[in-house]
Amino acid sequence: MAEKLRIYVAATADLEPYRSIIGHVLAHLPVQIGAEIRRCPPQGASYDDLFERISNVDRFYFLLGKDITAPAGTEWDLATRLQRTIIPFRRRNPITPSGFLFLTQAILQIPFSHWRFFETGADLARQAALELITTLLHPENRYGLTTAEVLLLEQRRQAIGAGLWPRPEDLPSDVIEEGGVILDARPELDNPLSPLPVFDKSDESSSPAPYRPLD
Repeated sequence: MAEKLRIYVAATADLEPYRSIIGHVLAHLPVQIGAEIRRCPPQGASYDDLFERISNVDRFYFLLGKDITAPAGTEWDLATRLQRTIIPFRRRNPITPSGFLFLTQAILQIPFSHWRFFETGADLARQAALELITTLLHPENRYGLTTAEVLLLEQRRQAIGAGLWPRPEDLPSDVIEEGGVILDARPELDNPLSPLPVFDKSDESSSPAPYRPLD
């Protein structure tokens, strides 16, 4: 019997507009499967509620921007403790000291070489699509794909590699403008210095308290 694909998407506050990209990409893949995409509700959630939402997902996507913000740190801790498959993404932009502290601890759990870096929403969509396709093409066909769907996914993977997909209409409207140019909720961060963390103290006085792992 085909299984339902369960995904949880966590994002720091500055990458909130990018969270929906994962769902849009999945919706535009050429398959008909049962899927469920979870997140922390905008109004917040208790620890127990987050535990229930994360405990049985197949993939845990984590989007890290310039700082670690609640509840992303708790979501990360739960995913690691529950031994979920974590797909970590980091936007190439400066990072605050508290964000850097989180990252130095996180790479002890997920090696830095396993992190995926992106600059725009289209870049994130391409990488997420490739990972989703790999997940769906499970050797035991966990998600009940037909032969035609397998072939279509292979073709879609080739199209991504050739830079032909995703198209602007395949992305959420709140991260693109009419010309298909990807927008950022924080445009001052659009000039990354390097893929490695760079401290940005410009608004450190208003940033949340440094991340501390749960006991």
